[in-house]
Amino acid sequence: MSVAACRWPVSTLVLTLLLTGLAGWVSVNGLRINTSTTDMIAPEVPFRRDAEAYRQAFPFLDDQIVVVVDSPSPERSDAAAQRLAELMRGQAQALSDIEVPSADPYFRRNGLLFLDPPDLQDLATRLAGAQAALGTLNEAPNLRGLAGMFGTVLEHAGEDAPAALSDLLDRLAEATEGVASGTPQPVSWVALVKLHDEERFGNRRFVTAQAVLADTAFGRGRPSLDAVRRSIEALKGEPDGGGVTARVTGAIALRQTELDTVADTAWIATVLSFILVTAVLVTGMRSGRMIAAMMITLMLGLTLSAGLAAVTVGRLNLISVTCAVIFFGLGDDFGSHLGLRYQEELRRGLPLRAAVIEAARGVGPPLVLSTVCAIIGFLSFVPTEYLGLAEFGVISALGMVVALVISLTLLPALFVLLRPGPGVVRVEREDRAYAAWMTRHNGALLALTALTVLGSLAALPRVRLDVNPLNLQDRRTEAVSTYRDLAEVPRTSPYAVNVLQPDLAAAQALSDRLRTDGQVGGVRTFTSFVPKEQDAKLPIVADMALLLGPGLAAPAEPVPLTPAGRADAVVTLRADLSRFAVGSDGSVETRTAAGRFAEALGRVPGSETALAALDGALTGGVPPLLDRLRAGLEVERPVTAGDVPDSIRRRWIAPDGRARVEVLPTHDISDSRDMARFATAVLAVAPHATGAPVTVTQAGRIVLRAFTEATALTLVLIAAVLLVVQRSLSGVVLILVPLAVAALWTVAVAGLLDIPFNFANVIVIPLLFALGVASSIHMVARGQELERAGTSGANYGVELLITSTPLAVLVSTLTTSTAFATLAISNHRGLSSMGILLAVAILFTIISALLVLPSLMIGWHRWTRRRTPADGPTSPTRR
Repeated sequence: MSVAACRWPVSTLVLTLLLTGLAGWVSVNGLRINTSTTDMIAPEVPFRRDAEAYRQAFPFLDDQIVVVVDSPSPERSDAAAQRLAELMRGQAQALSDIEVPSADPYFRRNGLLFLDPPDLQDLATRLAGAQAALGTLNEAPNLRGLAGMFGTVLEHAGEDAPAALSDLLDRLAEATEGVASGTPQPVSWVALVKLHDEERFGNRRFVTAQAVLADTAFGRGRPSLDAVRRSIEALKGEPDGGGVTARVTGAIALRQTELDTVADTAWIATVLSFILVTAVLVTGMRSGRMIAAMMITLMLGLTLSAGLAAVTVGRLNLISVTCAVIFFGLGDDFGSHLGLRYQEELRRGLPLRAAVIEAARGVGPPLVLSTVCAIIGFLSFVPTEYLGLAEFGVISALGMVVALVISLTLLPALFVLLRPGPGVVRVEREDRAYAAWMTRHNGALLALTALTVLGSLAALPRVRLDVNPLNLQDRRTEAVSTYRDLAEVPRTSPYAVNVLQPDLAAAQALSDRLRTDGQVGGVRTFTSFVPKEQDAKLPIVADMALLLGPGLAAPAEPVPLTPAGRADAVVTLRADLSRFAVGSDGSVETRTAAGRFAEALGRVPGSETALAALDGALTGGVPPLLDRLRAGLEVERPVTAGDVPDSIRRRWIAPDGRARVEVLPTHDISDSRDMARFATAVLAVAPHATGAPVTVTQAGRIVLRAFTEATALTLVLIAAVLLVVQRSLSGVVLILVPLAVAALWTVAVAGLLDIPFNFANVIVIPLLFALGVASSIHMVARGQELERAGTSGANYGVELLITSTPLAVLVSTLTTSTAFATLAISNHRGLSSMGILLAVAILFTIISALLVLPSLMIGWHRWTRRRTPADGPTSPTRR
């Protein structure tokens, strides 16, 4: 190939350009990115089949956007969530099925029946004691009604006044102080009455929506997410939008965030690796024309590889998206060895074309062998169930074939056309000094290597595997931070496990079994939305309706309170509070709270605006409380499954009658080890369970198994290929032992730096063998070449280390390490850890190839020379 390319360099260049143009068009139109870590596992794996069955039964849960709404009070959160839903419904081109689950009238109407009987009875007792106060507020839900209420309550507040009174006064005082300081915070009357379970619901509400996905490779979820964010901005711009936060998360937000991070990283790392590789080549080659030829070859080769990837695989995943960086890092290896050997031949006096051909003949066989070994390493994941790495392996293997072919065709043709010189003459004295030092101290270096191997073995227990895909993403992004925030509370945890059952009866039976497990914090089915113990609750509600109903009857439209009326109400309220605070009625806590409230009222400016703000802060939450009470007291008969609305039913019962069981953890299980314990416990009872904990745990086992199988397969096949080519067991051992040492060092560093192996960086060890073997092959091949030329004795080590091969190994591996290191800048933790560990691994191969391997070769050569008669050089077949 090289001879033909040198004979017809222009034709070679034109043909390559035509093929590159075609490949570029194919890649632009055919490649897409999929960052789903679940899709990186083969679809026929059992847990993938279970997940797909669940998705088919409840498809709307897959492409969901979740907006988490928080505010200082439940009432404001309710209002903000419903208003946001209205705004989102105006984005019908990008969003559908917008819902506020907590705002369903079913829960408003039957909310009292979802309280436990003791809690409901306690509520009834408290409301009975506040009957008069509620009636007063019902007639005038404003400052005037509040003043009238306290006029009655404080007059009859003896030593047996409820503790809730001091709590109410304190909360009203706090809200008043906020108005006085210009930061009003409304009082939540619903929370005061404890009409809802604050520990379970608090002030958080959710708005859910289905994304209308775009038909684009890189931003399918972006239009929907942009629509949500426009709605959030509109909400914040409204008068009641202050103090409300709305954060976006969910499957679509997480996927799009990861896709954007990965895509940005891929482009930045590709450009940066190109620049850094060029800088390293400038230092090593010292020939501008040669470097230009190599970089042109790399750019055209990358385009050809992308075209082949589009035709064969059609998509890039979380790992294969780094193929451009890997191509730059590895593709220049071929050019480095060819270029430096070409410079060496020029210095020996060969003419340019002959120097190119001789260089290609000299480095061609080792390049082919190292390419075969690299392809073996890349394809070692294909037989495993780790589909993501199989796709990466296919794309990278094709890239290595492209790199080899163009390095032996296009690059020689460009050398002929550009006519690069031999570069700046290097000082051989420095090389000889290094070679002599290595020859003298090879024994000490081998001893030091043995000590580091023992130290690395001691660090292995610190190595761990973390395959939680969320831990790969940038924690600072809104989607990820919100997801983690939800995971801290078991009830809202996105790490729920779901089980698909044939019918509701089977679902209920399974839920009863699961509740007994210590790893399970809660279980929900469709029946969870039908109130329990209604026989005990309905009489309590009936009594409450009989006692409170007349006073809570919806009044006629209340007359708005005038500014003068507000001022009078404040004066009256403050006077009653001050009188009570200095009196002897009530407890000390209640009098202290009353005094604090009166003092705060005195600090509120008398302006119309300030008094209106005070009215809203103190009594704005009264109407929602009264509405909730009126709706809850209307329940007269038991609620049945038939009363549950379809909006809830469809989330728990599929159209074919299958029912789902949702299993919640007892605590935050973001840590992979906690997640595995939870998933294992559920799977022991329900083997076909699915959900994030199951997929993460099962995928982790597959990744670990794939890693083991791929590493073993890589070693066995590379050893077999080397044995066939080398025809010498000692040569194979010399090539592989330094790589094993480098692999052990790399794993130890991962443990010491607490860099867990994950979906992305698990490729490091197989790639270390696949890529690092090239350096060892070139060194051993050059040593064998010297032996065949008759070099022996003390001259062997020196002559080996002053050739162009060590420099070529250094330059090629430095460019590879530099290219991989650019991934470390990524905000995506998976890609960042991959870049760090790959850079570390390749740097260790440099040390192994230029220190450990020469020491082994020199020691082996000396030992074989002592055992071989001194009548001639040792034949490679006799070693």
